[in-house]
Amino acid sequence: MKYLIVTADDLGLTKSINEGIVKAYQEGIVKSVSVISTGEAFEDAVKVINDLKLEEIGAHMALTETRPILNSSKFHKNHNEFFFNWSLGRISPEDIYKELTAQLDLLKKAGVKITHINSHEHIHMIPGILNIFIKAAKEYNIPAIRYPRGDRPPKRFAVGEIYKSFVLSYFSKRTESILKKSGLLYTDFFLGLLDGGRLDEDILLEMFKNLRDGVTEIVTHPGFLGPEVLDSYFWHIGGETELFALTGSKVRNAAKLNNIKLIKYQEFLSMER
Repeated sequence: MKYLIVTADDLGLTKSINEGIVKAYQEGIVKSVSVISTGEAFEDAVKVINDLKLEEIGAHMALTETRPILNSSKFHKNHNEFFFNWSLGRISPEDIYKELTAQLDLLKKAGVKITHINSHEHIHMIPGILNIFIKAAKEYNIPAIRYPRGDRPPKRFAVGEIYKSFVLSYFSKRTESILKKSGLLYTDFFLGLLDGGRLDEDILLEMFKNLRDGVTEIVTHPGFLGPEVLDSYFWHIGGETELFALTGSKVRNAAKLNNIKLIKYQEFLSMER
């Protein structure tokens, strides 16, 4: 049986992104959302969660790009600079652990029930950092974690896509044994990393056509293009394209034609193993 969890990341990043995620959830195929507690619209995100009575919430942990909870200058960087500083030992495991637990404490204080954990820019896939995420997840009784691997080949052979594909393959192989030993749950397959920010209708239809038996998570980034998105979050420039695809009848019908069952994250957690 083909099971599919369609997740919208970055709830809380900006209000216009929040609005797009709400539309994708109410009118489209999105069944799960990931909330970023360091986003500028986090308070609005909590309101969205309460208004929609959402129970499929992923903790989208951020160590790059957004404002850290602990106001550390070590984390307000892009992923390349973060990885460089981590490699040189300028960022310690304790620094990361404190920031992660601060973010989880904020979510807990806001009354957000977390079913799974993942990260902004998939930073948790760096092996040394993955162990810190696992430790935090277990301490906060979070049963599942995202495991980005096995994505489809890049649609365009651009240098950036080939590089992302190589990095994904390299880190996923190095982290597989760590995740197996962790006891945390993760889906059988994962899609959407290489198409982040431009997941249009054609790409989704291709994914559905080639979906394998088991549980797959597709990560998406729907949203409206508010001025704050255009100013600060360029990777969300395709948010309206993704929103159109996720709410369109063609994609919904394709799920039925390909015998795909759309499920919520809680359904995945409840499956017999």
